[in-house]
Parts: sequence; C-alpha cells; structure tokens
Amino acid sequence: MLTNKHSIIRLITLFFILIFILINGLFWIAHEHFSKQQEVEQIRRFLLADRLFFFEHNQRDLSPELAQLMIQPSTLSSKKLLSQGSTIITLPFGKMIEMNGHTFFVKLGPPPPHLFNKFEFRPPPPAEMNHFHSMVFEDIQPHSLVMFWIVLAGVDTLILLFYAYLLAKLLPLHRLKNAIIAFKEGDTSLNIPITGEDEISQITQEFNHTLEKIASMREARSLFLRNILHELKTPIMKGALTTDCLEASVDQERLKQIFTRMDYLLNEFTQMERFSSNEWQLNFQEYRFVDLVDHACDILLCDKKSLTIKGEEYQLIVKVDFELFAIALKNLLDNALKYSTTKPTLMILSHTIEICNVGNPIPEEKRDFSKPFNREYESSSAGLGLGLYLTHSILQKHGFNFYYTHQSGMNCFKIVLS
Repeated sequence: MLTNKHSIIRLITLFFILIFILINGLFWIAHEHFSKQQEVEQIRRFLLADRLFFFEHNQRDLSPELAQLMIQPSTLSSKKLLSQGSTIITLPFGKMIEMNGHTFFVKLGPPPPHLFNKFEFRPPPPAEMNHFHSMVFEDIQPHSLVMFWIVLAGVDTLILLFYAYLLAKLLPLHRLKNAIIAFKEGDTSLNIPITGEDEISQITQEFNHTLEKIASMREARSLFLRNILHELKTPIMKGALTTDCLEASVDQERLKQIFTRMDYLLNEFTQMERFSSNEWQLNFQEYRFVDLVDHACDILLCDKKSLTIKGEEYQLIVKVDFELFAIALKNLLDNALKYSTTKPTLMILSHTIEICNVGNPIPEEKRDFSKPFNREYESSSAGLGLGLYLTHSILQKHGFNFYYTHQSGMNCFKIVLS
C-alpha cells in the first residue's frame, strides 16, 4: 500500500512519525530540564538546612524551618548510604545519594562560603571547624513524575488515535484507486463498498454508478455488434456460395475476391472493436517486414507493383502483432493509394518505415491522429480520420512513434521502430 513514494497515505504516515518523534523529543527535553531544576532546588534546600544546623542547631528547635524546607534529619548512617546508595551528585562538602526511592544528603564537611552566593545567600560568618559534625538529611518533598508520564501518554494516544482515524478515512481512497486501475484493465463488474457519507464515499458512490452505466453500455454494444455481424455475414456467405455456383470467368473470380474482402472487413471490424475496448491480447513475434507488406496488399486486393518499394535489401525484421500491425500498414497504404496522383513510395530503412505519396497536405486541424473520426472537420466521404486514428493507436500499443510531414508536395508518414 505504501510502495508509491508519492502516496498520500505514505506522506501522512511520515508526517505523523515526525510529529510523534518531535513531541516525544520535546517531552524528553522538558523532563531533563525539570530534573535539572529539581536537582538544583534540592541542593538549595539542603544548603539551607545545612546552614541552619551549622550555625543554629544548639540555639533553638529547627523543626518548623526544616518542615518548610521539606527536609528532615535521617536516622540512616552516612556509612550505610555511602556504601549502599547511588550517588546522584558529588559536592565539595557532601554528596546527594538516592536509596530506596528517597534522596539523602550526606554532609562531608562545612559548606564553602562561595557556594552560598550561587544560591543567592550571603556568605556565613567564619565558623570554627570544631562546630562541624557529620549529618544526614532526607528530602521528604514528593517528586512524583506520574502526572508527567500521564500527560505524555495522553498526547501520544491522541496522536495515534487521530492517525488511525485519518488512515481509516483514507483507506477507501486507496480502494477506489485500485478499482480505477482494475477498471482500466477491463474489469467493469466492480462494486466498491461505501462505509461513510464524506466526500470520498460520495465519489465512490458516483464511481459505482458510472461503472453500472458503462457495463450496461458495453452489454448493449456487444449485443448490437453481434446482431450486425450476424445480419451481414449471412448475405455475404450466401453471395460467396452463389458465386461458387457460377461458371468460371474473370467476373466470377472478381466477385469471389469482393466477397472475401467483405468477409475480411467484417472480421477486421470485430478486431478493431476488441482493440479499441482493450480486449485485444497482443501477440508479439518477429516477422520479416516484406511479409507484412504482402499481407497488407492482400487485404487491400492490390498488387505490390502499385507501390514503389525501396530498401528491401535491409531485410528488416520487426517484433509485432502480425494481424494488428498489418492493419495499421494497410490503412497507410490505402490512404497513399487513394489520395496520390502518382505511385506511392514505401521506403524501408534499418529502424524507420516511410510511406510517401504526392498530394495535397492534410489540413492542420486533422493532424491530431490521437483523436478518432470527428464530423466537425471531416465528412463521411473525406476519410483520413478513423483509419489514421486506428493506425496511431496500434503503433502506440507497439511502442513505435508515428509522424506526419508534408514537404515538396509529398505527404510522408513515418514509423520509427526504436
């Protein structure tokens, strides 16, 4: 589903991954920032508690001030904490240690005066070192990060839920794309399920209705063609049988050729209908180009002597669908024979085939051979419409290029094979 690098679902997925990483990264930075601030705040409170004990512990009860600082003296020994606890930070006058989920401060010496300046305290007055005694403080302020992790989990959950919701809304678009691809391959019996009332669901519903109409039209067209072919084949077959009963003569041979030609045209019409509806399975094989020319001339009931053929020494080999390519070649030769004042020229080169004839140029508005017969520009007797459109379509299916030029009074159609 995400193989296409330009897929909307792929781009949205990448966007949500980036958002997810960015938000979690910001939470991690915030966590580190708050943890650092909390550590500095703990040091500040431990310093205040140490200051109180260092200068006033023999003068009065310090319990109210320690309660405000959320600090209390610990009954644990400094040796036990230093040996079994995990050191958080080492200061010049003590260590902050974590043990069993609690934070302790083990005093190792009197605090240097300059550290009080860091925490906006006035330096303490000089003190005698014999006032110093080892002491352990415990931080009793709660430091739960439960709310932090709840917020992070909530934000991540909302992102994932929104991504899942958006993905569910876009999956019908993915199914619609696959249905359109299947329709292009000729499957018109699709019925895409509709699960909502949004714009994508409305488009899917209209697409289903369009498929129903197309399937109905194809069925009607197929029925019409079967009836037409049946009605035309019957008199052609009767005419061919009647011709066989005539005495052998030039006229009888001519009639046989005419009925054979009409039967071939009906088959060609059926093949063109299959080709235009993408039901033709191309069978590519290598053939000599001169054999294709012979077959095209047989279809036209004309002799190769009516053409000036140059370049046969190239012995060109082409990889084509024999019947389909012969029809395209037949259309070009037919136009050259019909609209030329002289014998048309067929030029065979190593990678190019040119069919040229003397005549008036094709009007500019008729030179777009990618469009079928258009009555706005052509009458039913003018020609140069459907035949060239079919030729262009057939050559396009083969991967060949098709060009038209008019120079020095010559109409030239060029087929470039590679």
